[in-house]
Amino acid sequence: MLFACIYVPDFPVQAATRLDERSIRESPVAVLDGPESQLRVFACNEAARARGVEIRMTRLQAEVCGELVLRKRVQAQEESGHAALLDCAYSCSPRVESTSTGIVTVDLTGTQSLFGAPQEIGRELLDRSKCHGFDVHIGIAANADTALHAAYGWPGVSTVAPGEEAQHLAPLPVEILQPSDDMLEVFDSWGIRTFQSLAALPPIPLAERLGQKGLQLQRLARGEVQRELVPAEPHLALRKVPNWKSRLNY
Repeated sequence: MLFACIYVPDFPVQAATRLDERSIRESPVAVLDGPESQLRVFACNEAARARGVEIRMTRLQAEVCGELVLRKRVQAQEESGHAALLDCAYSCSPRVESTSTGIVTVDLTGTQSLFGAPQEIGRELLDRSKCHGFDVHIGIAANADTALHAAYGWPGVSTVAPGEEAQHLAPLPVEILQPSDDMLEVFDSWGIRTFQSLAALPPIPLAERLGQKGLQLQRLARGEVQRELVPAEPHLALRKVPNWKSRLNY
C-alpha cells in the first residue's frame, strides 16, 4: 500500500492569490470574511502572522500591523482551487479522496511502474500543484493518516518508509492530531507535547483516563492506523468536503 497526501497550508489565502503574480503570493496576505461592516480576518499566511496578524482581527486591527494584501473571501475561488488539486491527484491515480478543503489524499498503490519511486511521484505532484499556483506539502507513506500528518509537519516532499512511521512522526506537536480541548488539557498536565511522548504512554492507563479515543490518537501517533480511502466522485467531490476550519484548527 502507498498513499500520498497533498496539503495546501493557509488554503484560503493561496486560493485567493494563486492566479496572482509571485510577488503578491509571497507578500503578507490576509483573507477577510463577514458582513462588509464587520469584516474580520478569516485566514492569513506566514508572512502576515510574522507581522502580528491574527485570526478574527478586524480589518482595522489587521491594517495596523503594517502593509498587507487584503482580500475578501470568495467561496468560488476555494472551490475552484480544491478542484484543481483534485485534477492534480487524478493525473496520478484513479483513487482520490477529497479529505478536506485544500487536502487531497491519493492511493498510489501499484503506480510506481508508471510514475517511478515515491519520491519521484511526490516531486511530480509538487510540480503539478505549482502549475496551479499552489505551494504544497506532500506526505507519502504506507497508510493515509501517516501521509497526512507528514504533509502537515514538513514542507516539500516527506517520504515515510514502511516500519519507520513512529520514528518519522515523533517530533510533531500533538495538536496536529486534533484532540478535544479536554483531552488536550489532560495531555498538557501529563507533559505530552509530541507524537513521540503520546506514543510512549502505557495503553491501559491511557484507555482508563481517555477511553478508546485516546487509544486511537496513540495509534495515529505511532503511524499504525490503516483505513480505506473514501473515493471522491469528480463532479460531486466539492459537495462532500468538510469545512476547512474543522480540519486545520491548530
